[in-house]
Amino acid sequence: MKQSEQEIMTLAELANYLKVAEKTVVRMARDGKIPGTKVASQWRFMRSMVDQWLENRMQPVNPTNLFELLKMAPEVVPVSRLVAPELMIFDIKPGNVSEVLEQLTAPLESHNLVDDSKAYLQKLIDRENLHSTAIAPHVAIPHARSPASTGLKNSALVVGICPEGSDFGSSDNKKTHVFILICSEDDMVHLRLLAKISKLLSKPKVIDRLIKCRSSEQVIALLAETEWKLALKQVEE
Repeated sequence: MKQSEQEIMTLAELANYLKVAEKTVVRMARDGKIPGTKVASQWRFMRSMVDQWLENRMQPVNPTNLFELLKMAPEVVPVSRLVAPELMIFDIKPGNVSEVLEQLTAPLESHNLVDDSKAYLQKLIDRENLHSTAIAPHVAIPHARSPASTGLKNSALVVGICPEGSDFGSSDNKKTHVFILICSEDDMVHLRLLAKISKLLSKPKVIDRLIKCRSSEQVIALLAETEWKLALKQVEE
């Protein structure tokens, strides 16, 4: 083996290598989220194993598999990996609830992700008639009431940005600019996605930046950055 592959790192060295706090590394090692072992009560890490761990986390994964993984280990699936460029719309036109939802569901039909797009659209409209899914200033998370009966072929997320803003029944009477349509065929996945997205968009600054996004790369980068900050905060607390 090469010398670099044999190198054993201390806690401080690994923290510097990953650019995180030492207590973050301790928490991850203790929870088995990063490869390491204790030697005489001191944490030690093999660089080659850490590099492999990082490489595995960065490998592309089929989005369908990620949605399935939400059922078993929701904490390891970031929303930023679930959004697909082909399901993002940056020019949603203002209109009534039905008109906005029709624009959001269009990519599902064009990418053959739903059996009956008109029936699915009606389920979304029926859900909005019960109570608006505009959950925060400028944000709505539309979804069907009974995920298992939607006729979806695969779970997906549709991101829509309406620069001008549109009335979507928000309780604060503010216009909605950001729409994240949860398309799930599984109740558990649906609930976990709803919780993840709600937490992710709980900060006004994140929403303001999302409204200004004009490309899928910007959206994914913003979501990944926000998730990383939330994860570090949770581990360090």
